Amino acid sequence: NDGKVKVYRLFDSHNFFDKSISFLKLFLKIKRIHPDIVHFYYAPIPKSRFGGLLGEPLLILFLMLKIIRIPFFVTLFSIWYPNQIEPRAYELTKSRLLSKLAKQYFKALMYFFGKLPNILFIIVTAKNSKIIRSFSQSYHIPSDHIKEELHGIWKYDKSAKDNIELNSKKIVCLGFIVPNKGYDYVLMAMNRVLKKIPDASLIIAGSTISAEGREYFKKLRRMSSELCLERSVIIEERYLSENEFTRYITTAGVVILPYVRALGASGIMSLALSHRIPVIAAGSGPLFEEVSDIVSVVPPMNPEALADE
Repeated sequence: NDGKVKVYRLFDSHNFFDKSISFLKLFLKIKRIHPDIVHFYYAPIPKSRFGGLLGEPLLILFLMLKIIRIPFFVTLFSIWYPNQIEPRAYELTKSRLLSKLAKQYFKALMYFFGKLPNILFIIVTAKNSKIIRSFSQSYHIPSDHIKEELHGIWKYDKSAKDNIELNSKKIVCLGFIVPNKGYDYVLMAMNRVLKKIPDASLIIAGSTISAEGREYFKKLRRMSSELCLERSVIIEERYLSENEFTRYITTAGVVILPYVRALGASGIMSLALSHRIPVIAAGSGPLFEEVSDIVSVVPPMNPEALADE
C-alpha cells in the first residue's frame, strides 16, 4: 500500500507455451524496471514453472542479464546430489542408459546454475553447514561463490515434556505428497507402533503437485487399506494453510519426516521445533548429521527403525 512493493503477473506457469517463453517476458520487465539486483528462487524439479524440463530457460535469462550487467542472486531450495540422480532417473525412465545420461546432464545444469549468478544461496539449517562444501565439491562450484541462507531451528532439550498437548498420541506427517517424502515407510511402521500404543493415530496431509504425486497418494490409500489401518490413519490430499500446518503440529505427539533422500533444510522440521514438538527424521547426509543433537535421526527407508524410535 505504501508503494514500496509491486507485484507483476507475467506468465502462467501452468501453460506450457507461456512458461516456455517466460524468460523473455521476465527479461523485458527486468530491463524496463532496471533494478539494482534480481533474486530468483529455484528448485530443480521436473516440469519447472520456468519451462523446460528443469527450468533450463532461466539460463538464457541469466545470460541476458549478464549482457546488460544487472546482478542477480539465486536461492536453491531443493538439493539433489549426483549419486541421487541416476536411481531417481531410473525410477522414471526404467532405462539404465538414460539414467546415466541424466546424471551427467544434471551435473552440467547445476554447474551453470551455480556459476552464472553473482551469488548462489543454498537454504540450510545451521551455520557453517557441511552442505555448502559437499555441494561445491559435487558440482565443481567454488565454495566462495556459494552462501548460506539460514532456515533456522529453535533448539530445545529432547527430554522436555512441554508439548501443547502433553499426552498426544498423534503422529503427523505434513508436506507435499510425493514419493521422496517416504510416507509409505511410516504406514509400514504403523502396525508395529499400534502394538505398543494401541490408541496411536497417524495423519498424513498435504497437496500433490504432479501426476506422480497423485499416483503416490492413491498408493498410500491402498496401503492403508491393505494394512487394515483405516481406523488409525487419516490421509488428506489438499492444500494446507499456514494456520492448518500450525494446528496439526501443535496437536501432535511427534512429527515424522521420513525422507528417502538428502536435503538442505526442512520447513516442517523448523516449525515443529519452534513449537517444541519432538521430531523423528529419516535420512542421511549433511543435514541429518547437523541436526542429530536436536532431533531423532533414523536410517532412511527403514520402517522398523521408525517404529522403534
